[in-house]
Amino acid sequence: MTYKTYEVLVYTDGDKEWHLDGKLHREDGPAIERAGGTREWWINGKRHRENGPAIEFTGGDKHWYLDGKRHRENGPAVEYAGGANKYWYLNGKRHREDGPAIERAYGDKEWYLNDKLMSEEEFNLKTKSCAGKIVEIDGKKYRLTEV
Repeated sequence: MTYKTYEVLVYTDGDKEWHLDGKLHREDGPAIERAGGTREWWINGKRHRENGPAIEFTGGDKHWYLDGKRHRENGPAVEYAGGANKYWYLNGKRHREDGPAIERAYGDKEWYLNDKLMSEEEFNLKTKSCAGKIVEIDGKKYRLTEV
């Protein structure tokens, strides 16, 4: 049977850190537990958690990471408590295909695809399909299909 030898640092303020081979690392819970309640998941020195946010702040803010990059496929990768601001990321890039990648509490929105900022109009042109629409050319109607 083989064992992993962790080094657990406990600071005078109550913070705790788990290290493996000199890197923040813990497979069965957060690798950083702050005395104030914030928890962070790390694997091999990178923020990483597959089944939830990699950072859970005491105040309720949540940040999702995979392999050290902000990433979440089914919602915003950064959520501020109370639904204030939301930020969508895929593989470390601002990206959202079904709406704005940044939504601020005061109503401001920004559209991104693969980390490229664009206007709402540009975004809609790139993401909205014409499939099923009917167009008329020279008096004859055609139903569009995607190719």
